Amino acid sequence: MKKLLFIFLLLFGVLFTGAKAQITIAPTMVFIDQQERFGSFLVLNGSDQAQEVSIEFPFGYPTTNTEGNVEMVYDDSSRAQQYGISNLVKGFPQNFVLQPGQRQTVRMTVRPKDFSDGTYWTRIKTTSNAQNPAVGEETDDGITAQITYKFEQVTTLFYKHGDTNTGIEIQKFSQQNSEDNFEFITDVKRSGNSPFLGTIILTISDRSGNTVVEKRTSTSIYFDYRQVFEVAQDELENGKYTAKITFETQRPDVPSENIVQMEPVSQSISFTKK
Repeated sequence: MKKLLFIFLLLFGVLFTGAKAQITIAPTMVFIDQQERFGSFLVLNGSDQAQEVSIEFPFGYPTTNTEGNVEMVYDDSSRAQQYGISNLVKGFPQNFVLQPGQRQTVRMTVRPKDFSDGTYWTRIKTTSNAQNPAVGEETDDGITAQITYKFEQVTTLFYKHGDTNTGIEIQKFSQQNSEDNFEFITDVKRSGNSPFLGTIILTISDRSGNTVVEKRTSTSIYFDYRQVFEVAQDELENGKYTAKITFETQRPDVPSENIVQMEPVSQSISFTKK
């Protein structure tokens, strides 16, 4: 028990230190086009330890499961061939050490290719770990534990070529009840030649047209997508309501000029709370 307690405390201490003492990356989305093939992002070490940093460019995209939870896909070779630029991106530097408080600009360029019009992408995986991790202490029983904690952050590089466009086709917008919540489920398909970067907004209005509930989330839709909003039963009084789902190409974390624009897309349904 003494050995187990020691290892648990050491693991907790290392994870807690690693979780609060890692690097910061900005911005989380980098945009390049055929006019300007260079982009960059900043890596900042805010910890009190030197950090070894490495950069990789895997292809991947988010999707959603039946519950509406986001999952990442990294093994879609056909879409990687159609939309991926991982093999065309060169970053420099890709391996470096940051001292405490130090920052490093990572520059990237996309090599030319016979692209069709549209938006292409790769993920930017930034991995960091302390250059000199804490050494485990030895117990009275001669047991030594040492843990190296690695921290990964995944951001995105977009490459826009020629005329770009995007759209959202709402396949189904429905409402169902659970014991404590109303669930509003929207299944959509992205159209056009570029991912949808924007905001999904759910508004619920009463019979007089007054908005009684509004929920919104920023998201990126690459292909098919399911959005689930939950509204607590006790947020609504008994009566008839209209629920409206809206997709718009505006996000608080991305400048509008970097987003492929479309006209907002909406759909409404009626429901009753008894």
